Amino acid sequence: MIKLYSSGISPDSHRTRIVLAEKELPVETFELDEDNLPSDFMKINPYGKLPTVIDRDVVFFEPSVVNEYLDERYPHPPLKPGSPAERAQMRLAVMRIEEEVYPLHYNLVRLKKKSEPSKKMKAYLASLDGYLANQVFFIGEQYSLADISLAPVLWRLESNGISTIDWPNLEAYMDRIFERPAFERSLSEHEKMLRDSL
Repeated sequence: MIKLYSSGISPDSHRTRIVLAEKELPVETFELDEDNLPSDFMKINPYGKLPTVIDRDVVFFEPSVVNEYLDERYPHPPLKPGSPAERAQMRLAVMRIEEEVYPLHYNLVRLKKKSEPSKKMKAYLASLDGYLANQVFFIGEQYSLADISLAPVLWRLESNGISTIDWPNLEAYMDRIFERPAFERSLSEHEKMLRDSL
C-alpha cells in the first residue's frame, strides 16, 4: 500500500491527493502540519517536504516528481497526453504553473496587503479565460497533470477573495475539473470548507 504524508491545507499536497484519487489507488494517508513536522517523518524525509510518498519502500517528494512517478507506475487512467509533443507541452505547463501561479497564490495567503497579488492573479486568470475559450482541458481534450496542478489554486480563489464571475470560460473549465468524482474524493476536511458546495 502507498503511504502519503500530506498537508490538508497545502495545494501541493492536494495535487497528489487528486492523482491518487484519479488512479483509485489504495493509500494510507498521514495528515501533517507543515510548520510542526514530527521527528519520525523527518527521518523518512530529511528535507521535510510535503507531499511525500512511499511506494515499495522508495521515498518520493516534490509534487511534480511524485505525480509523474504515480502516473508512470500506475498508468490507468493516464494523466499525461499520448504524443511526445503534448507531453512536453504538459510538462511546460506544469512548470509555468509552479513558477508563476503558485507564488501568486502564496502571496495572496501570506501578505497582509493583498491588492498587488490580487491584481496579478486576476491578470493571469483573465489571460487563462481567453486561452480556455478553445480548450476543453489545459492541454487539448485530455485531462492531465497540468489540470491537476492548476485545480488546487483555482479551488482556493474564492476563499482568497477572488471572484471568477467575469470569466465564463474559466468558470466552465473549473466546473469540469471540480465535478470529477476523484476531485471530490481528494478534498481534505479543510478544503471542503473553503467553498460552499461542489
